[in-house]
Amino acid sequence: MKSQLVLTASAKENVNHKINTSLRMFINRLHSDFPPHWHTDIEIIIPKQAPYKVICSNQTYDVQIGDILMICPAVLHEIFSPTPGDRVYIQADFSGIISLKEIEKAFRLMSPALHVKKNTCPPDIYNKLCDYLDKIMKLYFGSVHNEDTDKVPEDESFITFTELEPYGELEIYSILMQFIAFCAKNINLFQGPDPVSSSGSFKNSISLSNVCAYISEHFTQDLSLESISEYAGFSKYHFERIFREYTGVTFYQYLLQMRINYAQTLLSNPELSVTDISDQAGFASCTAFTRAFKKSTGYPPSQFRLLNEEKHPLNANPHFAEFL
Repeated sequence: MKSQLVLTASAKENVNHKINTSLRMFINRLHSDFPPHWHTDIEIIIPKQAPYKVICSNQTYDVQIGDILMICPAVLHEIFSPTPGDRVYIQADFSGIISLKEIEKAFRLMSPALHVKKNTCPPDIYNKLCDYLDKIMKLYFGSVHNEDTDKVPEDESFITFTELEPYGELEIYSILMQFIAFCAKNINLFQGPDPVSSSGSFKNSISLSNVCAYISEHFTQDLSLESISEYAGFSKYHFERIFREYTGVTFYQYLLQMRINYAQTLLSNPELSVTDISDQAGFASCTAFTRAFKKSTGYPPSQFRLLNEEKHPLNANPHFAEFL
């Protein structure tokens, strides 16, 4: 049961959540920073009155008012609050769902986070995403939802230690699944630069988005630039150029990051050793894995495990201890 979340490095913010559910939703009004942490939840942030700067696996996202940021499970992230103002949070535990092949594939394609920018996203796509989130908030909060944050009591007492309606959690998870599927289907609208102008030949060949999907299914195998170029139907040098233009990184950087992202998820399983994870993620050796992982996240794998919010939480506020 999750009834409380501690978020700041210098102070402890206590948020009361509904009981008997793996969902956590709240409206943050405080002007505070979130220390480096990770969890098996997906985390969706929607700034309503003030922006955030979010760092996920060394990538920085400037999340403006009206933007939507979805942080994938097991991603180390840190959040900075430049100014006070309402921001809506949705957190949902996906540890039991991520084993579904297409969910896992979607998170690999979107990792470390999916940033939907209100000012550049096509209005019909943006409105569809907002509709999903609005339905979720209504189910969780009742009549007071994400468009009416000014009506929410300062202590959010209307949700404190109450339960969802029967099958409300199931309804919310079903909508979250639709939200993720919709994002994955429209991934090209949210990630990276626009498709390269020289890619007109893609009409007669496989698209780069399908190449990325193929890599996401086979990244633990011994993939090479030559084999992927042949799969895509291009010469190695031409493919290398257009792949970098499309993704912003080289093929090997893309492959390495996908393996690291998968390793982050595996680190939530205490029964797996670092050596086991290195093998399962497709690294040639444990030494190579540890070196690459630390370069990407800033932490060696064993230390990264200690930042798991659920396995190593900060102390709870004594004021709420009797309810936990």
